[in-house]
Amino acid sequence: MNTYNEETRHQFERTLGWLNQWACARTYGLGSKVPFDEKFLIESLSDSTIYMTYYTIAHYLHSSLDGTKPGLFNIAPEEMDDAAWDYVLLGKELPTGHSAADRLPELRKSFLYWYPLDIRSSGKDLIQNHLTFFLYIHTALFPDNLPLSVRCNGHLLLNGEKMSKSTGNFMTLRECVCKYGADATRLSLADAGDGLDDANFEESTANATILRLYTLYEWITDAVKAIRGEHAPEVKVRPADSPLTLIDRIFKSEIERLSKETERAYDKMLYRDALKTGFYDFLAARDWYREVTSAEGMHPSLVGTYIERQILILAPITPHWAEKVWVEVLGKPESIMKATWPAKEIPGTFDLPLLAAGEYIRDVVKAIRDAEAQLLKKKGGKKNVKGPAGPEFDPKAPKELAVCVAADFPEWQTVAVDAVKENYDADSDKFDDAAIRAALGKKGLLKDKKVMPFVQEIKKRVVLLGPTVAFDRALPFNELEVLYTIQNYILNSIGYQKVHIIDLSSVNDGEKGLASMLVGSGNESQVDIVAKEAKRAIDLAVPGQPGFIIRNI
Repeated sequence: MNTYNEETRHQFERTLGWLNQWACARTYGLGSKVPFDEKFLIESLSDSTIYMTYYTIAHYLHSSLDGTKPGLFNIAPEEMDDAAWDYVLLGKELPTGHSAADRLPELRKSFLYWYPLDIRSSGKDLIQNHLTFFLYIHTALFPDNLPLSVRCNGHLLLNGEKMSKSTGNFMTLRECVCKYGADATRLSLADAGDGLDDANFEESTANATILRLYTLYEWITDAVKAIRGEHAPEVKVRPADSPLTLIDRIFKSEIERLSKETERAYDKMLYRDALKTGFYDFLAARDWYREVTSAEGMHPSLVGTYIERQILILAPITPHWAEKVWVEVLGKPESIMKATWPAKEIPGTFDLPLLAAGEYIRDVVKAIRDAEAQLLKKKGGKKNVKGPAGPEFDPKAPKELAVCVAADFPEWQTVAVDAVKENYDADSDKFDDAAIRAALGKKGLLKDKKVMPFVQEIKKRVVLLGPTVAFDRALPFNELEVLYTIQNYILNSIGYQKVHIIDLSSVNDGEKGLASMLVGSGNESQVDIVAKEAKRAIDLAVPGQPGFIIRNI
């Protein structure tokens, strides 16, 4: 049986360990009398945990909640005797001449259609009583139709605190819907949390959701206009017949990956995870794509794919918003409720090199900004300290950036990785630390302060990623090709007048030669200043992590 998380299963198992001490009958309260001794009542949980079987046939028996109006088959209460229930729920034969024999087969059919029940959803406090009895009684009565899953949740907090009328921290579902609307309420509840931990409904999240959904609605409206060739200054797209660039293909792969992750989260009923990948991460991917392609524009076909996928993914959580965009903005002829999940459009595997290239681009842009921020911090902290561009560096003045790309890893890193790899036992998933240190000592690397922290990092990668990925450090993409692709993006978004992509394997004379490439001949004093930072960039650069030289021009 699927319990959706291990803690729910553990609580069930702990309860099963002591439940044999629970009395099966009592002498007072509500409940059914023991047939052979009516002074005792059957423990109420023993005969009140299969009411969901009644749901499967209730519409045939009555059409009003109080049972005063007959149901579809006009079956009288007295006709539902023990023989009728045994037939409908247990499949036993009906006595010959039973008054409802002509109608009861439909009830039996309905029961078998809905059973076994797919999911029983309830609170975590009922695991040790109601839900465990629910499993026991189903096992006793319906051994061939056992529940497929139980989904338990915690309690609901409001703004991080327990709800209480006495303190005023209280809100009914109706009040919430009236205040924030159905979709913002549903999205905020999905965002509140899954599992047995208490979920937290934040009113600030509900308010932000209203704005976020409206902003997305407006952007989609403008994007659809742009795709159709209408005036939409807020959304820039390029001609539809233009070829897909590396950035386009990265964005397409990210849409596919996030769609699959969201599908998996929905299948597991992890709505917070589905919201993260299918909404927040989806928006972040769009924002990144829009920013990186700001000069040439986004590809209209990918924008259209993104929009449809985003609406479909949000439909289970925000159905009213999705319906409005689907029908009114996209002009679809049918309701989104008739649309199908795009399973065939979502591949089971993804282009991992493209996804890695996308992550690399984000890391490089962040590293460039961090390098400049560190440069300014050094300048502001100490006077006359020559940082990457010397003491006169001014971030507001014209500046250039050199991105230094290494073709190979430093030899000491290769030796260290080999030492860890040779002394790792995959069967026990353990490292022989003494042997690793001995191997490094033979190579004379133990005195280098960089080595042991690097070894610890490799060991962490083995634990997180597995030995195959951790020990294979080769990049799955062409680093220089990716950097040339985003060269204009770096120029425009970070504000450099010049951006040089330098392959260090083609640089002669080390840091001196690199500095001469940037400064030019005939200015030896400036070459000497830049050479100091060039050496640092060369030393730091490894495949996947370039070094940087930043200076005014």
